[in-house]
Parts: sequence; structure tokens; C-alpha cells
Amino acid sequence: MAAVVLDTSVLIALFKSDDPHHESAVNATSARNEYLISAITLSESLISPFRINLQTGQKHHQLISKTLHQIISIDEDIAALGAQIRAEKKLSLPDALISATAYTMKAQLWSCNRDLVKLHRGALQI
Repeated sequence: MAAVVLDTSVLIALFKSDDPHHESAVNATSARNEYLISAITLSESLISPFRINLQTGQKHHQLISKTLHQIISIDEDIAALGAQIRAEKKLSLPDALISATAYTMKAQLWSCNRDLVKLHRGALQI
């Protein structure tokens, strides 16, 4: 079983059936892997549900927590590596932190974001 860090774009596509990447995300994550997300991904993916209302946001949070193997906190090492990646690759800070999480966890990064896939060595575009 491989360790895979899911970018926010993949996580949103998984839970949103009208997302253009939904089918690809569902098919990709049907493989037996250890699926991880960054705490940044959790935060980004909860924005729309919380805009609906508190209950929807909380329900979505519980669903994510039950579905994934682990949510990785941003520690000092990930923060420093994220800053380095942001400086070198000119990614947004959230994308740089997600990339740093994948490198730190020695996991493959999956994303629907072409720019992130292009700039993260070994990433897979969903």
C-alpha cells in the first residue's frame, strides 16, 4: 500500500459529484493506498461547506476525517520546506505546503492542478 497525499483539488472532486474531475478522482482513489491530506487541504476543502452553514461544514469535516487515513499537521519542518518550495517554484503558499507535506511523508502527490503537478517532482495528475 503506497502513501498518497491528496491535493485540495482531488479532495473536493471526490466529494462533489458535479466537479469535472469527480469521476477521475473516484477511480484513482479506489486503489488500496494510504490516503493522507495536509491540514491546509482540510481547511481549503471546508470553506464551501461552511459557507452553506455550520452544520454542513461540520458534517463535511466528519466525512473527511472518517474517509482518510491521516490529516498531517503543519510542523516546523513542513513550514520551512514549504517556504523553500514557494521561493524556488513560485507556487502559492498553500500549494507549497501541500507539496512539502508530500515530500516530508515520502508520499506521492496527486492533484488536478496542472501547475502543481508540473512543479512537484513525481506528482500524478488526476
